[in-house]
Amino acid sequence: MNQPTDSAAANRAVPAADPIPEISAAEAETNLSAPERAFLDKLRLTAREGRPVPLLHLLQVKRALKAAYPLEEAFARYRALLELGPNVTLRRQRVESFSALSRRHAETVHVLHEGGEHVVLNPSPILGASAARVIEGPTRRVEVAAFRNAAAFARTSTIRLRNGTFIFDVQDGELDRMPVDSAFDPAVFHRDGETVFALDDRRRMNALTIPEAISLLGIDTVSFGHWMAEEFLKFLSIRSTVGIAGIPVLIDANMPRQHKQSIAAFLPANHPLIEVPRNMRVEAGRLWVATNWFYSPKILTTDVGIDANALVMPTKPIADILRAAFDELEAKVGLGTAAEGSGEGRRLFIARDAERHRAITNHEATAATLARHGYVETRPEALSFIEQFQLYRRADRIVAQTGSATNGVAMCRPGTRVCLLSHPAMPLQALWAQPLADIGLHVVALVGDFAAVDKVYEDKSTYRIDGTALDQLLTSELEMPA
Repeated sequence: MNQPTDSAAANRAVPAADPIPEISAAEAETNLSAPERAFLDKLRLTAREGRPVPLLHLLQVKRALKAAYPLEEAFARYRALLELGPNVTLRRQRVESFSALSRRHAETVHVLHEGGEHVVLNPSPILGASAARVIEGPTRRVEVAAFRNAAAFARTSTIRLRNGTFIFDVQDGELDRMPVDSAFDPAVFHRDGETVFALDDRRRMNALTIPEAISLLGIDTVSFGHWMAEEFLKFLSIRSTVGIAGIPVLIDANMPRQHKQSIAAFLPANHPLIEVPRNMRVEAGRLWVATNWFYSPKILTTDVGIDANALVMPTKPIADILRAAFDELEAKVGLGTAAEGSGEGRRLFIARDAERHRAITNHEATAATLARHGYVETRPEALSFIEQFQLYRRADRIVAQTGSATNGVAMCRPGTRVCLLSHPAMPLQALWAQPLADIGLHVVALVGDFAAVDKVYEDKSTYRIDGTALDQLLTSELEMPA
């Protein structure tokens, strides 16, 4: 067994010889603008009342304090503002790849994909102008590892080893391929190149101690799209690799109920499923974790001009895992029955609310066109996970607005015909289309013109769908026999 060792002087807490000053909550707001102080007051009240502070708000606070003060003083004020106490310290270390650290410190490592394979991901056929293109490059190493005496933290996949080293889900060469603010991670206060300043939480009252656990904790576990592509896929990878009988599974508290249900659907009754609240950590005698099948940077500061090739993944093994899992689930729960008024539930329009980003501005006209062709408008987020699963499995024709629900299409049976509705900014379209094609789905995209362009995140832009083009597509591509 590999024993943990301190790697280098670069991996250390900020030295005690130059201690971080203790600052009162009242002092934590000086040198900031009036709007910033008002924002901090609201955040302080939220924390004092025991309510979780949104990660984006914490990121905004970190940015404001670091812009106004030297790094260590900024941290002291952050610690005072949230009343974290002296047992939360700042640890400076070099960021190493997950693989390098698992080789040195893991008790057990199961390699699911060696990485370094050059793969090509193709977008689906597209009607209309689009930025979608082929995505290609070397894949990352994917592994399941068990670490002795390690800690997992709510709302982050980052873990801490017994010697204090933090492990991040990054591979060599990934850190600066995308414009990322790493401080969105609740375990990170600041990153400068390969040096990270981690928030080292040693508070006794904030820890749960258990002999063994599987961690599905993560930054984006509240988003269905990220959940399905990351933590849910990790879970399926772990359960197909190691015996998990009786091992508690850690998930974030206050996620949408369907996320918890998606894990419970594949576990026997009474299998321990632990919901970890914000600001809590789990100290495990043995901690099982898996890496993502693709690089998932947290958080992109913009998606304008990003290098989509940085997100390449081996889609065939992913498709095999998903197809096997969903075939197993269908055998277990069946297909259910379609809701009254939806016919046999074979044609679906997976829609998004007009108030959300990436909205179709002529939604009513689009829905009316689809209704004439027998497509029933539905919003899967109102259903349980099993109901969502059965909804997708019963369908043989689906039109879906691109968004989180698109990931649910992966649950469809092979042969299902799918049309994705989107705007022209689709550089990542191949990341959806290729694994869906490998599962056996027939996918086409209909791209509408921008209605309003988001200058920071183009993917959040609104758009219009051409009714004539949609009508023609419904009577051609989606009517062809599967």
